[in-house]
Amino acid sequence: SSSILFAMLAVRRGASNEAHRWTCVVHLPVRRPVCRWEAVLVTPGRLTYVGHATTLIELDGTRLLTDPVLRARVAHCRRLVAVPPFEPRLDAILVSHAHYDHLDLPSLRDLRIGVPVIAPHGVARLIRRRTGHDVVAVAPGDHVRVGGVDVVVTEAVHDGSRLRFSRDLGAVGFLVEGSARVYFAGDTDVFDGMRGLAEGIDLALLPVWGWGPRVGPGHLDPEGAAKAAALLAPRVAVPIHWGTLASPRVWWRHDPGLPAREFERLAALHAPSVSVRILGPGIAMSIP
Repeated sequence: SSSILFAMLAVRRGASNEAHRWTCVVHLPVRRPVCRWEAVLVTPGRLTYVGHATTLIELDGTRLLTDPVLRARVAHCRRLVAVPPFEPRLDAILVSHAHYDHLDLPSLRDLRIGVPVIAPHGVARLIRRRTGHDVVAVAPGDHVRVGGVDVVVTEAVHDGSRLRFSRDLGAVGFLVEGSARVYFAGDTDVFDGMRGLAEGIDLALLPVWGWGPRVGPGHLDPEGAAKAAALLAPRVAVPIHWGTLASPRVWWRHDPGLPAREFERLAALHAPSVSVRILGPGIAMSIP
C-alpha cells in the first residue's frame, strides 16, 4: 500500500517585512515511508551535475532540481551529451530566471505536476500559467522550508527578461541550508554581496560559461567565477553552465570541457583555499 508524505513549504519574508505567508503543499505518494526516513539518517548529501544549469541536490532526505532543461534542443542550441537518467522523485524545483536555457517550459511539463516550483515573482506567474505547476513566488531574502532543508533566496546580478527588450521577470540564486550549505548561483555577475552571502558554504555551484561563443554582462566566465569563489570562500566549488548546450559553430565545440578546466586553473590563483571539482554531465559527488 502507499502513503502520502506531507511536505511543508513555508515562505518567510526577510526580517524587515512584518508580514509572513505560510503555504502548505501536499504531494508525493511514497511507498514504505518508514524505510525512507530510516535512509535519511545514513545517506550523505549528493550532487549530480545533470548539465548546463540543471543539477540535482540531495540533502537531508530532500531532492531539489535546479533550472531543468531536459531536452535535446532548446531554440537553436543543441545538447552535446544525452540527458543522464535520474530518479524523478523530487520535493521541489528551483528556477532562477526566465532565459530559455534556464526556464524550459516543455521540460517542466514533463516533470510530475504536484512538485512545487520556487521562482521569482514574474517567472512564477509564467510557470503557473503555462505548466499547471504549483509555484511559490519569491524574492531575495525569502526563506522557503522544503522537507528537511531551508531554501534561502539570494541576489543575482542578471537580466531577468524572457526575451530581449521584454520586461524583467526577476533573477535570483538559491542557498540550500541543512546539514550542509549549498549555493546555486543560477546566472549572475560577480557582486560585492557574495562576500557576506553566508558563513561556511560547503559547496558552491558556479556558472563558468554558457552556450555561445562568448558571455556578456550578467554572466560569469572562468575568471569571473574564480573571483566569485574567492568572495564566497566555499569548501568546494563545482563549475556548471558548460559543456552541455551549444549554438552552431561555437569555437569551443571540439573541447567543451575547456571553460571548466580554465576555471580550475584560475581558481587556484584567485581562491587557492577553495577545492575545485569538475563533474561531467551525469556525474555525481558527495556533498562535503
